[in-house]
Amino acid sequence: MKSNDELVKEVDEVISQGLAQYPLPYQKGNSIRLKNIIIRNHKNGYRLFDCHCNKHVITLFSKTAALAYAKLFVTNKKIDLIEIKRLDDKLNKHYMDALYAKRTISNSKDPVRVENAEIMYDIATERVYSIIDAIENYIFDK
Repeated sequence: MKSNDELVKEVDEVISQGLAQYPLPYQKGNSIRLKNIIIRNHKNGYRLFDCHCNKHVITLFSKTAALAYAKLFVTNKKIDLIEIKRLDDKLNKHYMDALYAKRTISNSKDPVRVENAEIMYDIATERVYSIIDAIENYIFDK
């Protein structure tokens, strides 16, 4: 009779082999893995590494864009990778605009400036949500 540790190792091996065949993301330790791609959180964003080459692929701002990029990378849809990078850069810009506007709202004493910052904040957050939705379309629909 096998011990519990041996059974756990066998089940882990079966699951790992199944996940290596299909592009399903799973978390292992402090990283997210998708086939041969590892996504790790870094101070500059999310870094993607290729295990086959032992090489850094790209650094992206958002986890959503990193997952979309990894999925397209392992399914060999290289044309859409440029679009994901462009969307991630736009997401970064509008997110930073929203942070700037929020800070202006909280620190300004001029009512005109606060009103302008509120409008800027609304526009930036709406664009952030629409860009995230566009990136999620690459993850779920394509």
